[in-house]
Amino acid sequence: MRKMMTKEVTKTTVKLAQMEVVNGIPSAKVLEDKILLGNVSHETAQKLATKEFGQGTTVLSVQADTVTYELPVEKFLEIATIKVADSEEVVTA
Repeated sequence: MRKMMTKEVTKTTVKLAQMEVVNGIPSAKVLEDKILLGNVSHETAQKLATKEFGQGTTVLSVQADTVTYELPVEKFLEIATIKVADSEEVVTA
């Protein structure tokens, strides 16, 4: 039996700024980075940022990273839930 389970996960770090006018001068206020699952394009990140933070939010950069995680099989079995096919019901192990 395998001793370790592995899973590759891709996440995208989005750097954001909120444009604002201070004393008649436009400036950018840097916002906290947003982490999104998957490989997200700049355009998609911009749409999501505008939806969440409103107009005036600008995506400065997107950086996708893929990392491989591993977990002992015994630990996985302790915390995993069993997915029942053809049903929305989830049974805990």
